[in-house]
Amino acid sequence: MNDWIDDTLDDEPDGYALDSFDDELPEDEVEVLADEETYAVVGAADLAATADAVVTMVAAAPALPPRPIPVRDKMVTYLALPVFSEFANRATNYGELLLMRFDEVRLPADLQELASRFPDTLHIVAVVTENDPDTAAVLPIVARLVEAGVRCDMRIVEDEDEETLRPLALLLPDLDMTAALEEWDLPQIFVFDEDWELQAQWGPRPTAADAMVDAWLAASPDYETLAGDESPAAVAAHAALTHTLLYEMRVWYNSGLTRACLDEWRDLLTGLLPPDEPDPNGER
Repeated sequence: MNDWIDDTLDDEPDGYALDSFDDELPEDEVEVLADEETYAVVGAADLAATADAVVTMVAAAPALPPRPIPVRDKMVTYLALPVFSEFANRATNYGELLLMRFDEVRLPADLQELASRFPDTLHIVAVVTENDPDTAAVLPIVARLVEAGVRCDMRIVEDEDEETLRPLALLLPDLDMTAALEEWDLPQIFVFDEDWELQAQWGPRPTAADAMVDAWLAASPDYETLAGDESPAAVAAHAALTHTLLYEMRVWYNSGLTRACLDEWRDLLTGLLPPDEPDPNGER
């Protein structure tokens, strides 16, 4: 084996000797390598210049404002909204009152039966403003009803700005949002079926409450006047009147208006039953 290695080493390639690797390469190969090095240097320079040009172009381009990607899937949009308990716990002014009102609501047995055995899926969206007295009065009632429904759920949309209302615009793409908000008194509650077809709209309060609210406003004309005044004194005075109205409405609802509200929701749910579906309470 060693003899074979020695013989192989002795057989040097033509034009080369083992001790010649430290010497200069043949002239023709030097030219080839020189060309390759030239190409390499030029190529690197070209790439560097191109990269600099791209960086310059990007730097010179006007900065584009961030554009949020709209969520087109209605269910994803809906599930991202807060449920009643989350809304109440985040509320900065009347969260405790919302939870107290929720605990005060008692559903009649027939309405519990209707809600628990309702055959179709219902997705409910409540559009509210936290500081509106009607929100504290009726939202907990609807939340209690939703809790009893096996196939019913509710999410909250706050009327604060365009961004907070975006989910409603996605759920109701044909709605003229600006015109609607000018027309509506909040809260407004929307009932969708499982295919996201709007089935009903309810709000801002049961009809039986209208006369009481109108009488209170007539006795407190400053309430609506102060609502448009942003001076510190006016804001404080309006907040005091709102606080008074909130707790008067709590008395009204605990004295009979809660039942009036639930009666309207019983009629609403009964009207949404499929034609061939018997009323769970045997009334159809």
